[in-house]
Amino acid sequence: MSIEAGSRMTRRSAQDSDADFGAEVAVSTPFPDRPPLLIEPASAALRSDLDAAVAWVGDHKPAIEEALLDSGAVFLRGFPVDGAADFARLMSHWNRFSAGYAGGASDRKAIEGDVMEATRTPPDIYIFLHQEMSYLPYNPRLIAFHCHVPSVTGGNTVIADMRGVLEALPDDLTRRFIEHGMVYRRHLRNADIDDWRANPAYPHPSWQYWFQTDDRDTVSADLGGRGLHFEWEDEGSLRIETRAPGVTTHPVTGDLLLFNQLYTQFQHPISYGEERVRVLTDAYGDRTDWPTSIRFGDGTLAREEDFQAVHREMQKRTVSFDWQAGDVMILENKFTAHGREPFEGERDVQVMLFE
Repeated sequence: MSIEAGSRMTRRSAQDSDADFGAEVAVSTPFPDRPPLLIEPASAALRSDLDAAVAWVGDHKPAIEEALLDSGAVFLRGFPVDGAADFARLMSHWNRFSAGYAGGASDRKAIEGDVMEATRTPPDIYIFLHQEMSYLPYNPRLIAFHCHVPSVTGGNTVIADMRGVLEALPDDLTRRFIEHGMVYRRHLRNADIDDWRANPAYPHPSWQYWFQTDDRDTVSADLGGRGLHFEWEDEGSLRIETRAPGVTTHPVTGDLLLFNQLYTQFQHPISYGEERVRVLTDAYGDRTDWPTSIRFGDGTLAREEDFQAVHREMQKRTVSFDWQAGDVMILENKFTAHGREPFEGERDVQVMLFE
């Protein structure tokens, strides 16, 4: 684990948490005043017996919930979790996110039950910090990750505490987030049309691939049931537009928090690379619907200076994790953003969403 320089408000210390979690585990804060709270088994049973680990998590769920409100993230390392089935059992004390991931913007597929791939985003792309599904009217309260196979090179998951970010941004940008909110647009091509957008060089999936069906009525019913505005084009492609706030108020603490994906969906060379952005700009420009685009609710486009203002603040707060096989990390979605560094080789990180 490594961390970039920066300061944060004081959080509860590991010593304060010891009594909550008992003598069977060791509790520490690898990054003082920043998430996560790290919990490691101190007993042989918790290191080797999944049943014991599942029972321990259930017994200490109130303490974990309190730590999530306090720190924003809880990291479980050294527990006997090996793959999707074990991951699901460990997290069985929480209610799954009933809305599921339909309408989500990341390319991910189910592995087993409610366990999904973290993402299929190409490994050379840096996935910037974001709060899960903040571009939709519904989003999970908690998101949990499990590392089944860590990458040999790169692939760290990064997180950041979002408390205080909004206040640190320029006043004009904060005002636009609060007053106007955001508009997210997605374009899904028709797989039956073999045009240039079907080239794998362009990140332009079809609606058939995304929704895993060829039935337009099924897709329409799904989107309509979720309150999303959509339009079928004459040649069979699909446009989806979502209006969402740019901020949110935490339902328990009352914190006003930045809660949107301008930072992630602004296709910038820092994330995509200069060459990829050039290729996409040359291909799409202002003539063709991009696969994803974002603007403020008053119709104005996000500017380079808007992106850079958020980028500077996020960089100050970034915490980077070297995954180990078996790791599980639980995030409080409004308080803690997450992302992924580029990597090479095999990497299997799994995700679950919870109410």
